[in-house]
Amino acid sequence: MPASFVYGRVALDFAVEGRKAKAIVKYRYLAQDKVVEYLSIEYSDPKLKEKVEGDPAMRQKINEYVERMLAKRDERLS
Repeated sequence: MPASFVYGRVALDFAVEGRKAKAIVKYRYLAQDKVVEYLSIEYSDPKLKEKVEGDPAMRQKINEYVERMLAKRDERLS
């Protein structure tokens, strides 16, 4: 059985106007409830921040990616 909660972070790579950009997502994952609580997101490029924070679909894709990553982690630990 995995820990009841996990603190973590993931670095996500993006291309913004032809340049590489990165978002560092810090989270707390409540494994029992399969809930991700986002603690902070740091951006290497202000344009990336505008894109992510201004686009609900982009935030949803990031959320889905993080949830899939954590689900795989849970599978390996069970």
